[in-house]
Amino acid sequence: MHTVILGNGILAATIAFRLTKRLAAKDRITIIGKRSRPGSATLAAAAMLNSFAEIEVGSLNSELDRYRFELSRAAGRMWPQFEKEIGGPPSGGGLELGTYVVNNTAADDLDDENFDAIVAALREFGEPFEPVAPRDIPNYMPEQRHRATRALVIPGEGWMNPRLVLERLDAILARHPQVSLVDDSARSLVRQGDRISAVKTEGGQPIAGDSFVLATGATASDVLRESDLGIEVQRVFYGVGVSVEIGSPDFPHKKCIRTPNRGLACGIYSVPYFTGSGAAQDHVLVGASNFISPTPYNYGRLTSIESLMRGAIEQINANFYRADLVRINVGWRPTTLDTYPLLGRSSIANLIIASGTKRDGFHLAPLISEKIVAMLYDEPVDEGFARFAPERKPIRSLTRQEAIDKAVRHQMSASYQHGFTPSKSRMPAQIAQMHRDDLERLHDKVGAHDWGIPPEMLDMYRYGHAMA
Repeated sequence: MHTVILGNGILAATIAFRLTKRLAAKDRITIIGKRSRPGSATLAAAAMLNSFAEIEVGSLNSELDRYRFELSRAAGRMWPQFEKEIGGPPSGGGLELGTYVVNNTAADDLDDENFDAIVAALREFGEPFEPVAPRDIPNYMPEQRHRATRALVIPGEGWMNPRLVLERLDAILARHPQVSLVDDSARSLVRQGDRISAVKTEGGQPIAGDSFVLATGATASDVLRESDLGIEVQRVFYGVGVSVEIGSPDFPHKKCIRTPNRGLACGIYSVPYFTGSGAAQDHVLVGASNFISPTPYNYGRLTSIESLMRGAIEQINANFYRADLVRINVGWRPTTLDTYPLLGRSSIANLIIASGTKRDGFHLAPLISEKIVAMLYDEPVDEGFARFAPERKPIRSLTRQEAIDKAVRHQMSASYQHGFTPSKSRMPAQIAQMHRDDLERLHDKVGAHDWGIPPEMLDMYRYGHAMA
């Protein structure tokens, strides 16, 4: 069997790695992807292996969301063993544990509600955690106006340097005699009858195969559009995120520090960023911004970079203003129309799609790769996974009222994060009502009468990039 994998991000690489463990003598794997990985979401990630720290109000209300949460927890438990399988570094830079969640005063009371939701979930699922005094958090020295009033530590949630993980996977795959690496981008798939016969690269090279896995991340819809396969798969958008790597020799980090999710993103976070054997252990990664785009962005927007650096200085450590700017990372998180992943076999028998993981691709990689490989070998996968089938209709997980209420809360939260200071009047209530009226009109315009638009997708509907 010749398996052709479109893409070389974390999902593609982990799928290929798992496949190498099962290859028969005549089997082959071809991986198509630019060595430079433009727009790689993984290379811009922390990568935090957080399940509970990502909880927000309402995120466990539906059975489907609880199932997705259980997948996240399962993936987190798989990482220690998976790291051993790919040869974790003996000199550091591998999986580290201990995530501090701070409830500060930089936004509004949505932070308080999301912090409470994290605590409730930790208790419900019996996950160990401890309340901590903010002043006892290592390297946590925020400006006084933005100090935390509460904090907790989750010992079982941690982080890794995803660049080092990809380097190890690349090295394993590059030296495997049955793996071929093509330094080019996949442009389209070629269909003959009821099967895919080949991939065409941007350079015009045709690559034939027996089975195909589309795992190009945010560009998956671009490949499908060029391919004209006659199947309907909801659009994958570019969730453009920026992270900033700094050098802080006087104030190096020891643990991950983050806020709850807020303002349509994951709040502000900072993690230690070990860069390799012999390197100074004083780099810190600060993240992350997010906005949804129908097209790729190759550079970080100044507004994103400025808000991240200001947030790090004001909310994490005021001494970061003396830190060195090492690198600005831009990644395209693959985000679907309904914000749920596209995972599984398509109606074309030899085509599997793995995309739409949003900001969970790295975290979920050990689990998703295991299931995709099982599909390639026609082995059973748990029934719940079928709900993420690539050709499904968009999942409407929110009612219209729930979506509008959530969007108003997050838009107000974002305003406070970015310096909104209302006058001593009814201004906050008036602005919230303005947002609500606007959202009601938008829902009417797109025909969302008995369902709600996911808040992060509002602009895609507003400007005609999403179809109801």
